[in-house]
Amino acid sequence: MDRAPRFPRRRFIHLAGGAAGLIATSACASTTRSNGPGARAVSGASAPGVPLTTARTYTPDRFDPWIELDRGAWAHNVREAARLASSRPILAVVKNNAYGLGDRAVGPLLADMPEVGGIAAVRVEEALAMREEGVAKPIVVMAEGSEDEIEEMVRHDVLPSVWLDDAPRRLRNVSRRLGQPVPVHLFIDTGMNREGMPYTRARNWIEELVQSEHVDVNGTYTMFTHDLDFDREQHARFEELLGWARSRNLPLGTLHAAPSFELFHLPEAHYDMVRPGNALFGNAPGEEAREMADLRPVFSLKTRVVRVEHLEPGDSAGFNRTFMPERATWVALLPVGRTDGYPSQANGTCEVLINGRVYPVAGGVNSAHAILDIGPEKTVAVGDVATLIGPDHPAVLPHTVAERTELGFLRIIQGMNPRLPRRVV
Repeated sequence: MDRAPRFPRRRFIHLAGGAAGLIATSACASTTRSNGPGARAVSGASAPGVPLTTARTYTPDRFDPWIELDRGAWAHNVREAARLASSRPILAVVKNNAYGLGDRAVGPLLADMPEVGGIAAVRVEEALAMREEGVAKPIVVMAEGSEDEIEEMVRHDVLPSVWLDDAPRRLRNVSRRLGQPVPVHLFIDTGMNREGMPYTRARNWIEELVQSEHVDVNGTYTMFTHDLDFDREQHARFEELLGWARSRNLPLGTLHAAPSFELFHLPEAHYDMVRPGNALFGNAPGEEAREMADLRPVFSLKTRVVRVEHLEPGDSAGFNRTFMPERATWVALLPVGRTDGYPSQANGTCEVLINGRVYPVAGGVNSAHAILDIGPEKTVAVGDVATLIGPDHPAVLPHTVAERTELGFLRIIQGMNPRLPRRVV
């Protein structure tokens, strides 16, 4: 077959910038509805393989819980990441269903931003879901795939990653089926020993792929361990391999290596693009990083009060009579629980924001309900909006809930139910 022309090393970045104008008019066009100025709702069925049409969307009078994504906070965090990267493009990591916040919502939201040059995912389904939602910028899947999966990715203009020894054979088979070279990113393992082609035996493998008429090496990358001393050793190994490739005139495409931790702490590894995930979601990697960048919470978990009742001493609320007040008090019921992403550990440790005041979770958090102790005055009513996690009060900040429940930030956001509607505000 005729060899297709090779693209220069900056091809990935060029494509990334050129797609920006396509996102705003196409993203979620078939699945959104207006909910007031600056707001749009995205179906909650963001789990891979779940059709959008099977889930309900957000409605303003909704009682069931929903998740709000703050476009302004996302944009702010993206700008902070770009500042740390000296204005290099960002390959935004939207993996694991956007860490639980919904790839169908978060992918288009981030792709709208000019600093974002592309999206990284770890599942084929995630990448295809974001394509369905109108994301036109480059998407890299940071995982190996079968021949059928690679073919599907290429047909949807998604960039596969490869690292297995037989990648040249599999890519040759796919290329022959498609009648074109397969664009890929090479994943090099420099010491994490989780994914990637080990750097110690990567040279012949790289040379075969770069010189193959069946492959277009669009990018090359590695992953660090977040142990800074060892990161520097990994970086030296990666640099040695890059130097060898340059000496043999082997183009490796766009280079990227720095996720959130190394974005802050290893600027020499910023290369052509940086690859943050956590930082864009408002999670700084450590106390020092919090001093280096002002990262903001990007989401809220909300619901409405569905019941308010008065209890006397001797009454109780919840399974096993979890809450037994010693004084007369009002309690409020929220239709949200651990299956929605609000952890059981919030009982007795966390508070919920309603009408500018916070109230303790006191009657247990079970599968679909949580009970609040309102106090001696009836200060809430059925239909009032309750914020369980969000940016509007120190007591409900994601990091506050994570610390009080001893679960950690990622455990909190990764627990969000994919069926809950996502509303971009």
